[in-house]
Amino acid sequence: MIKKLFKKNQLRININPKEDIGPEDIFSDVVSPLYDEINEKKLQVSVDSMRFKIFFVCTFILFFVFTAYVVYINILHGQEYKKLSQKNANEAYEVGPSRGEIKTKDGISIASADTAYDLLANPVELTDEQILEISDYIFLNFNEDVRDKLISYKKQHLGNLILLKNLSEYHADELNILLNKYNLLTLREKSIRYYPDNNLFSHILGYTANIGKEDLEKLHEYEISDDIGKKGVEYYFEKYLKGVSGIFAKFITSTGEIVKEGLVREIEKGNEVQLTIDYGLQKASYNAIEKSLKQNNLTNGAVVVMDVKTGGILALVSMPDFNPNYFVRGLTDEQASLYFDNKNKPLFNRVVAGEYATGSLIKPLIAIAALQEGIIDPKKNIITRGYIEVPSIYDSNVVYRFDDWKNHGAVDMVDAIAVSSNVYFYTIGGGYGDQEGLGAERIARYLQLFNWGSPLGINFAVEGSGLVPTSDWKLKTKEENWTIGDTYNISIGQGDILATPLQVATATAVFASNGKLFKPFIVEKIYSQDGGLVAEFHSDIIKESFLSLENLNIVKNGMRQAVVSGSSRFLFNLPFEVAGKTGTAQTSGIANNAWFSGYGPYSDPQIVVTVLLEAGESSDKAVRVAYDIFQAYFEAH
Repeated sequence: MIKKLFKKNQLRININPKEDIGPEDIFSDVVSPLYDEINEKKLQVSVDSMRFKIFFVCTFILFFVFTAYVVYINILHGQEYKKLSQKNANEAYEVGPSRGEIKTKDGISIASADTAYDLLANPVELTDEQILEISDYIFLNFNEDVRDKLISYKKQHLGNLILLKNLSEYHADELNILLNKYNLLTLREKSIRYYPDNNLFSHILGYTANIGKEDLEKLHEYEISDDIGKKGVEYYFEKYLKGVSGIFAKFITSTGEIVKEGLVREIEKGNEVQLTIDYGLQKASYNAIEKSLKQNNLTNGAVVVMDVKTGGILALVSMPDFNPNYFVRGLTDEQASLYFDNKNKPLFNRVVAGEYATGSLIKPLIAIAALQEGIIDPKKNIITRGYIEVPSIYDSNVVYRFDDWKNHGAVDMVDAIAVSSNVYFYTIGGGYGDQEGLGAERIARYLQLFNWGSPLGINFAVEGSGLVPTSDWKLKTKEENWTIGDTYNISIGQGDILATPLQVATATAVFASNGKLFKPFIVEKIYSQDGGLVAEFHSDIIKESFLSLENLNIVKNGMRQAVVSGSSRFLFNLPFEVAGKTGTAQTSGIANNAWFSGYGPYSDPQIVVTVLLEAGESSDKAVRVAYDIFQAYFEAH
């Protein structure tokens, strides 16, 4: 029985504890018949009415917040938290292939996909004895120490651990004994990048490898398990080649039963990249320089073949090279040492980034500059004698001698190019006797017209700029004044002058194309997977008509005579007429670098071939490499 006793601001409630009373009884306005005056054990509760109201309001607010939270969890973020709750119950992994293929201009795939296998285990499910046995087996057969990782993962309950990754099918078969004994181990199939020709296109393609931490922080669309292009076309055209791997999921109950499995994300393959590279010519170029290096006990060299009509690169070889498949599967310690500790730098692209003294390859450029400036009649003979002597401007008793490689007698411009006369080019470069020379400033200006000293802008690699020295450069860099000897040296491609093989090839193409300086390129077209054209790269001409056609023909005649009777005459027996120029460049090492750069057919030029052999000593060795490349091209066309 409850009796209400009203006093000022209080409500006194007397309750018989023997009775079963609910909240509705406590807050009823009707006096309850349960009141028992005889009961001596009475419970008295004093409640302040304002506090009661506050309590009621707070209760209502807490109820509202709780209800809103339930709605938030189950409706707005239900799927997200559902996925998290299923994380330990489901197995999901990427499947492919998703990366776009890379093909040569004749449609041959040179970067595709292969199948690889990862060995996984959940260390939590393994006993210490099993961890020990599994670790010993892997170390014995694969030379990989996984014991510490297994123990660490087990202690921290980190879930699945990849024990071995990117295994070939052959190596995966070697795991059958282990897999049959421990069903807690999983062999997972996946797709990885594959280069069927191994080293053949290495400096063109680059390679793919697992994304690094720095890239991952910048590229938010990638995940830690993704591969990304490194170097070459793989790097520079990553945005086109990258696809989206499919995700295969298994829905597993707590007892291990697979209730459902299948693709939960479809594979979206990247675009197909088509190069300007000619597969057959690339192989011929590779074989030609590899043969020469072996025969002459050399290690370093470069070859580039360019399309005279477009500026497209038809072949590009840099030696030594590397196998990009090693990077995809993960380098062993031995492979890492071979590539990163090698003084010959196998990863260095000598064609586009190597900067070398050009030797006599510069002479056609000096000749065209002299003709354009009108400082000499091309038919004028200069008596060479095998050297020139120049007295010091400070002390007439001091005489500087500048040698030729032989006494060529009297030569005009065509003869001088053909026999590669140093004295002739000393004379028109720096001046001698009554013959005016170009001088350092004009030489530098014409070399820069050929884009020497600046990158050409090829679309697949970081380029070297080369160096066109000037008096200002020398004073700033060496704190020395320019001398006439500097001018003479530059006139024959010695001294501080530097150019890349790509710059040399592009300069040679200016003569072959009658005055067009191309911006070379190596990626021609990009296609979607349904065959649609995504992007196309046309031949860009940096400049043209900046040289007189008459003057060009004079220099071209000299380059042709170099093959007929001069320094490149080994090429005379080719089935088509070709033209070219040799070069022997002094280096700080013991042996000189050997060069050749030329084009053919002479009457209707199609290709430029440029060859460099580091420490090759004699330019004739470079000429023989060019012979094999020209021969292969003519046979195929």
